Amino acid sequence: MTLPQFTRDPDAVPAAAVRAESLGFDGVFLFDHLFPLDGKDRPIVESFVALGSVVAATHEIRVGTLVLRAPMRSPQTTARAVLTAQALGGGRIVCGLGAADSLSHPEFDAYGITFGSVEERLSKVSETIEAIRRGESPVSDRVPIWVGGTSRAVQDLAARSADGWNVWAVTTEWLTERRRDAPVAETTSWGGQVLLARDETDLAEAVARRGSTRGVLTGTVATLPEKLRQLAEAGIDEFVLSLLGDTWDLFAAEVLPVL
Repeated sequence: MTLPQFTRDPDAVPAAAVRAESLGFDGVFLFDHLFPLDGKDRPIVESFVALGSVVAATHEIRVGTLVLRAPMRSPQTTARAVLTAQALGGGRIVCGLGAADSLSHPEFDAYGITFGSVEERLSKVSETIEAIRRGESPVSDRVPIWVGGTSRAVQDLAARSADGWNVWAVTTEWLTERRRDAPVAETTSWGGQVLLARDETDLAEAVARRGSTRGVLTGTVATLPEKLRQLAEAGIDEFVLSLLGDTWDLFAAEVLPVL
């Protein structure tokens, strides 16, 4: 599950992680943004600081990043933060790395960070992977690294240099096509927003309140499991869901047991 970082209350982030652990979720994940993609007028809890607080507040649940934008920091800085969290958490970190896309460009500009070409940004991802691997000690727990993105170049990089490939809000049809006759990392994870409701009436009301469900996976406790199973059949090994609304308990009680 992704954690609620768009808040003025930093305590809400580790508290949500503790709640997710108690509900039986396998992992919690943090976004990496300096301000929300829709503008600067909403608060956000910074990912590196939050990573440490979440690791300290939990005991068994995996803690991941989805995804750290590699071009935003030096490879050595990212590697040291990830490896420190891995040591503090007893080997529970999943490091999602990304090259950043056009939606991230305003953040880079606002903070005076060079965005760079696609090739330069992908090179930063590769350098960061190498820095993490160099920093791991022979007796430490190896950090699983997922490279996030939907371009063919990212898919190839993930298969060549990482443990996993993360895709955001893709369809089963898209995934089936992209996995055909192409290298794929050992683990493929799906991330995306999910609008869950108890029944069709509640779902229709939730959709009406939201106004648009473009890029959002919608379903009821009866229909959502099948949609997730279809993605699994298309090649998804793990799900990182951003559940919209206060539906964590509903998902844990009604959906998780049947997956």
